[in-house]
Amino acid sequence: MRRACVLGLGRSGTAAAEMLLAEGVRVRGLDLAPDPGLAARWRQLAGERAELIAGPHPSRALEGCDLLVRSPGVPGDAPILAEARSRGIAVVSEIELAAARARGPLLAITGTNGKSTTTAWTAHILRRAGCRAIACGNIGHALSRAVMEEAPGKVLVVEVSSFQLEDSPGFHPAAAAILNITPDHLDRHGSLEAYTRAKWAIARNLEEADLLALGPGVGAAEGAAAELVRFGLQDPGGPGAVFVREGRILWRERGRERDLLPAAELALPGPHNRLNAMAAFALARTRVGDPEALRAGLRDFEGLAHRLEVVAERGGVRWINDSKATNVDSLRVALESFSAPIVLIAGGRDKASPFEALGPLVAERVACLIAIGEAAERIRRAWPGAPAETAADLADAVARAARRARPGEVVLLSPGCASFDMFRNYEERGDRFRELVLARAGEDRREV
Repeated sequence: MRRACVLGLGRSGTAAAEMLLAEGVRVRGLDLAPDPGLAARWRQLAGERAELIAGPHPSRALEGCDLLVRSPGVPGDAPILAEARSRGIAVVSEIELAAARARGPLLAITGTNGKSTTTAWTAHILRRAGCRAIACGNIGHALSRAVMEEAPGKVLVVEVSSFQLEDSPGFHPAAAAILNITPDHLDRHGSLEAYTRAKWAIARNLEEADLLALGPGVGAAEGAAAELVRFGLQDPGGPGAVFVREGRILWRERGRERDLLPAAELALPGPHNRLNAMAAFALARTRVGDPEALRAGLRDFEGLAHRLEVVAERGGVRWINDSKATNVDSLRVALESFSAPIVLIAGGRDKASPFEALGPLVAERVACLIAIGEAAERIRRAWPGAPAETAADLADAVARAARRARPGEVVLLSPGCASFDMFRNYEERGDRFRELVLARAGEDRREV
């Protein structure tokens, strides 16, 4: 390979460029909307074997390139992708590029919700059982970087989004899980059917020796050659399953049923986390034979920030950071997690989401809706059953919530939308919420 173009220079694209440069490949980086510090970082990273083109792509952008690496933020209809293909230039995703260079097994996780928690939990279970494992991919640590850091035999537990599965025809994990599929990213995929097809691409290359774990409602595993394990809050049937019965988690392997542990002993509460734990167990089980070693990791995982994270409690009001809730289904899970009345902060950038489906639940659980961002008015129209206000920004929303919340209530940031209208990502949004709340409450942060 003489030269590769890397399209999109966020975390994934920059890591892919570093990996290629380490192999001696000349790299041309392309980014339509680079952040201000990119040029300096690129010079420090790349030296003379790399070129940066920031802003609109000139006609020479693809000259001399044998390969185009597409970052997940680049939409499939970007003109430069069609131009590359018309010139016979191979177009691959960052995970396709990195996975082909991995020296250890890959365990891959996709789904609409729960991916990051399940990815981190799987890696934690493996480490507690004595395996070398790293959580990577869409969780914030690019697969390319993990591959560069990888020691032979290390297990790479990879969170994979629908965007990353595009242009990944050769991606072949040793085990894969599809946690759930509910409407999300319809602004990019166009339909639920297209979104579902993108998710199922994770299983296209699985073989008989591999494993495929499927959550409730995911659908049939048509054409998948791998060993199938289904998981759910009830027994899903079949020779391979993980499920809850009478308050205990059980697993069935080749038709033989075994007791795992009481569901109440799981590290994280809630039905959604039971599902996450069962998926993590099914994946970790492919690498570890001792069930007791797996039980330890199920019991002591600490969870992740921005996912029903208790930020503070003051004056009888709990403040909850669920900034990772970027779609309607994750917002539903958050609303169902509290019996107390909720002051809900929701909104951001709309992804063509079916907000109306939550109308009855919002009317039942929400004492006050504080709408923010580009989707504010659409959300208010979709949920007429709750008293509502519109805030100018997140700081205004927190101030309004502080005035409205009463002892015994919960202030919940669970946006149900992307963050990009006001923030770089959901982490920055959650960090800002935490900062605002702690400045007001004067308490130390605690997590669920």
